[in-house]
Amino acid sequence: MVISNNGASGIYPGSSDLAYKQAIDDGADIIDCSVQMTRDGIAFCSNSSDIGLDTNAMTRFMSRSSKVPEIQPSSGIFSFDLSWSEIQTLKRKYSFRT
Repeated sequence: MVISNNGASGIYPGSSDLAYKQAIDDGADIIDCSVQMTRDGIAFCSNSSDIGLDTNAMTRFMSRSSKVPEIQPSSGIFSFDLSWSEIQTLKRKYSFRT
């Protein structure tokens, strides 16, 4: 059995449509992804609840930056502070973190 974490994240950015498609094409039986929630209750796959790490959220929603010590020691822009329609306006940074 082949289990992929966040898709083929060594080839494409993790939790992206390209990474999931590549994992399927590579024969993954299971694709594991971290699920985050929006303020309006929409679930989606993302490596972190701090969406400022992988998107341009810091430039768009800096005023919503907050510190949640239970999640991480530094401030961030968290998925649960934005609506799904706001998250859909963000552009992904194409970095390859594992």
